[in-house]
Amino acid sequence: MKKKSLKILSIALLIGLSGAVSAASTSWSFTSTATSSVGAPGFASQVAEFSSMTYTNGAGNSVTMNAFANTATNAKIEAAYLNYQGSSGLGVTSRDSSTNDEVNTNGTLNGTQHSFDNQGAVESILFSFSSAFTMEQLDFGWTTNDSDIQLYAYTSNTAFTTGTILTKDYSTLTGWTKIGDFTGPTDPRLTTNSTYSRYWLVTPGPASDKLDYVKLAGITGSYKPTQPPSTGVPEPESLALVGVALAGMILTRRRKSA
Repeated sequence: MKKKSLKILSIALLIGLSGAVSAASTSWSFTSTATSSVGAPGFASQVAEFSSMTYTNGAGNSVTMNAFANTATNAKIEAAYLNYQGSSGLGVTSRDSSTNDEVNTNGTLNGTQHSFDNQGAVESILFSFSSAFTMEQLDFGWTTNDSDIQLYAYTSNTAFTTGTILTKDYSTLTGWTKIGDFTGPTDPRLTTNSTYSRYWLVTPGPASDKLDYVKLAGITGSYKPTQPPSTGVPEPESLALVGVALAGMILTRRRKSA
């Protein structure tokens, strides 16, 4: 066995051993109807609105979403509603004021108000995962204007409840860490952070710029790798790789001494 082959074998061994802790990305598309959802009367009589939506991808991983928004009158955050916008993805409807200017008098949505936006009210989508997750990419099926987006992770040691959002305002949310600001419709919305959380909040922003409109078409991210507790006994795959590497080293030494 040549030295080059042995080097490749050693690299393969390292890759095999590191694979136990590597994380693979997983994605969800929101351009089709949800796997399951909770309907709500919402604000518009002519469009289906949901208090929560759950999507399960081909790998069997699920994400549940809820919508929130502040109000134009007191800026406090209240429940809002998700709406499905076909191939464009998901939008949000919220009560901007006591008269709810997102809905026309005939019960249909007003203009671009069916999108996920910060006009009148700053709308948010909460993502809940089964275990710690890092958000890597946000995909949009439709945007207009500058389409800024802000991304937050819940990083508090205090157990998460919707009470960490409801009745609060965006400037005084506690327990949330801003991960990044993403500007412009051509921004890939990629993050390289190492933050993991079960709960993520996405909102158009900043609030001072009320021209951000998007429809959310999908997300990509990774679950936090879990390393099983050591039992002192190598896993079969690891043993096999070590055995192959040792065999190659022994064969190389024998040929040198021959």
